[in-house]
Amino acid sequence: MKKIEIIGRGKYIPQKKVDNTYLSKKFKIDKNQIYDLTGIDNRWYAEKETLEDMAYMASIQAIKDANINENMIDLIVVASSSTSKIMPGISFLIQSKLNVQSCMCLDVLGGCNGYINALDIARNYIAIEKANVALVIGVDKLSKVIDEKDYSTSILLGDGAGATIIAKTDKNKLYNSYIQSKGQEGDLLVYEAKDKLIMQGKKIYKYAVKEVPTVIQKVLDMENLNLKDIKYILLHQSNQRIMDAVACRLKCDKNKFITNIKEVGNTFCASIPIVLSDINLEEGDKIMLVGYGGGMNTGCIILEY
Repeated sequence: MKKIEIIGRGKYIPQKKVDNTYLSKKFKIDKNQIYDLTGIDNRWYAEKETLEDMAYMASIQAIKDANINENMIDLIVVASSSTSKIMPGISFLIQSKLNVQSCMCLDVLGGCNGYINALDIARNYIAIEKANVALVIGVDKLSKVIDEKDYSTSILLGDGAGATIIAKTDKNKLYNSYIQSKGQEGDLLVYEAKDKLIMQGKKIYKYAVKEVPTVIQKVLDMENLNLKDIKYILLHQSNQRIMDAVACRLKCDKNKFITNIKEVGNTFCASIPIVLSDINLEEGDKIMLVGYGGGMNTGCIILEY
């Protein structure tokens, strides 16, 4: 099967900062308590930007980083959990904004793990030679779906977009994945268009701490690797306490887990590609991308940069 490599990365963070001081006054709680519960100081809201605006800005940055012409892109896959755009989907709007003349467009509704699904779909299209260059985007505008009276979601969620460009390569690059779904537990995190997001945080915590280490170990076993072979683990930035608990369960150095949740918050589908755009990588570095959330949908990708 054809190998792939990451050739471009980008992100977009909106301008309106919502810090713990603001939320502490709103909910009449200690701002330090918010940080202790979440590991978050700031999250960012898109006031004027639409989902497609944020996705487009992240894509422009990724295209510039890849140093390619946009018409080299022949597949666009967008993951989002907060879209109300049923037809045309966000991917088609991005094709139009970028003025890509001919490509395939797909939207993925995979919950917070959606970016993992989208990246794996794009890689598989390249592997079967149906595409050569793919733009994969994770984007969410959660500020519009938060119940403003709900303390538990307001302290976590923010807006943003991350974009990744992958392309086929003749280099022998490692890639493997494992994705599982448990629809029987789908009511733990629910959003229906024109409604507000409902999250059962304590149950999601228990789910993540149990399932995420299992999925990570499964992918390592597929390649006969162990954690010491992995440079970085980029886990969905849901809650710092969950990430710390996963590291503890794996008996893994917390410094291997790259986080930006303190300054960005939980951006659902955008969280992994935003972190990916932030880190310095060298050719040959092995990294793991791990998502979990609404569905319940959990997935892990191991790849070589």
